[in-house]
Amino acid sequence: MQQRRSSLRERLVSLLELPGDAVLDLPRATLIGNVELVVENHRGLLEYKPNRVVLRLPEGKMTIDGEDLRIPYLSPDQAVLLGRIDGLRYAPPEGGGT
Repeated sequence: MQQRRSSLRERLVSLLELPGDAVLDLPRATLIGNVELVVENHRGLLEYKPNRVVLRLPEGKMTIDGEDLRIPYLSPDQAVLLGRIDGLRYAPPEGGGT
């Protein structure tokens, strides 16, 4: 049932040419060079270390690796990370999702 609803939403977004990140509850990551990352539509902070930050997403998690990472701004829907960003990884929910 949940997958059917999701498919209907995806078709509606395509048909109406709506931004998928807003309608489908998808995260948006904006990387500026390798020194700043803005992640919108996250669901919280899972891990925070100077060389790794892990954010919970609506479906899975995002791991940011780097050096001297810091979070100057964190709100319920947006996180800003600064430092040297070496890599981003997305992992779907454990167990394969919905």
